[in-house]
Amino acid sequence: MPTVSNVRAEPHYWPAVPEQVWDSIREEFTLPTAADMETHFRSLGEPEGMRRTVRVFIGEGTFCPGFQLKVGVLHEPVLRLFDHAVALKVPHNVFAAWLVSPLSARACSRPLDMLDSMTLLQGSLAAFADRYRPVEKRR
Repeated sequence: MPTVSNVRAEPHYWPAVPEQVWDSIREEFTLPTAADMETHFRSLGEPEGMRRTVRVFIGEGTFCPGFQLKVGVLHEPVLRLFDHAVALKVPHNVFAAWLVSPLSARACSRPLDMLDSMTLLQGSLAAFADRYRPVEKRR
């Protein structure tokens, strides 16, 4: 009979982000470099905008998915979810992939398509984080 003392918890790992996810983001939304995004914000007279952006790290490069912009300016609902992801300790890359992936195998809606349902999305993101967040080692 399993007991708390003799059952090992399964380790948790953040899921790897497949290359196809970056390709689909690049195709649907663009995936400019961080340097290009910084230039964009400077041209708008908002150099501080870069501090709020979602950045992803692919190979040796740093990129900023275009889904966080709406008509060239930061899209606040995406940034609110990103702030929530940071609080939940969800890595940037994993958050970006979560945002463009269907919420479940049966659903075809992506979080990015449901930004008007912020409470639902925050709960879904928290559940996702709980499922995959690595367990912190105790000293």
